[in-house]
Amino acid sequence: MRLTQDLFSSCEVSSGSISVRIIFSKYDAALQLKTPLRLFDLGCGSTTKSQYLINELLANKVNVEYTPIDVSKDFLQHACETLKNIYGNRLKVDPIAGDFMNVIPQIGKYRGRKVLLWLSGLQCFPLDTQHQLLSKISESMEGDDSLLMTADITQDKAVIEKAYLDFDDSKPFAKLYTNGVHVANRELGGNIDLSQFILEGRHVEDKDVSRASYNQVWLRSLCNQSYYLEEVGKNVTFEEGEKLHLYSGNGISHKYTIPQLENALASVKLRVLKKWDNGNSVLLLSTRENEL
Repeated sequence: MRLTQDLFSSCEVSSGSISVRIIFSKYDAALQLKTPLRLFDLGCGSTTKSQYLINELLANKVNVEYTPIDVSKDFLQHACETLKNIYGNRLKVDPIAGDFMNVIPQIGKYRGRKVLLWLSGLQCFPLDTQHQLLSKISESMEGDDSLLMTADITQDKAVIEKAYLDFDDSKPFAKLYTNGVHVANRELGGNIDLSQFILEGRHVEDKDVSRASYNQVWLRSLCNQSYYLEEVGKNVTFEEGEKLHLYSGNGISHKYTIPQLENALASVKLRVLKKWDNGNSVLLLSTRENEL
């Protein structure tokens, strides 16, 4: 089946913030997917982005089943209700709730043709977890199965810092970074006072083909302070200047070069068949090497 347009997940930088949007752009090569197929959407969210691909498949009268995957059952139920309202009986929807490490092996048990759709999800995980997830994805694929994924390839440090590391309280990322502290206060019975910290961060450039560039964000303590977490019965103490890291592993919001992405996929026996990029994001279509 020949799609008339290519799917991109792009980052639009505006006023220091990033909003993710989907664009369809005609290129000289069209995306090719063998059909019929079952579309497994890893981290489907609201499914808004995925609907662009679903619409194109249905418009071309493709026999497709859709499996949205999300860790939140409630969120997933709402997304399925939305899909039912949009597509009715034209689209069979069979959701799976759970985290990727547990869900991806279930995908491998499906014996029909599979397309795993992963839109801008890879960059959210630490590098070691990225490799583990890609490995599980590869192990779940066989025959004509495909992985269709997007990733952020922005390399301009100034653009990245303006988008992600502008810590003005009015900017969405500043609120997002500190949300974990609010959650800790609520769920652990703490009273950590954000006014006694300053939000800081840096962008780390890494061109090594086996790695990627990334951001690190932390709260720096402005004084010696201590807080009691009632639910776990522990005191948490910060010395003046001590950092409270707001990320796990090496960092967050990874940015890749094309060779870095190709290397990451090749390391788990996935081969890139086609790629399209718009300067900020890249769309990659891959399959297992040993099935070519």
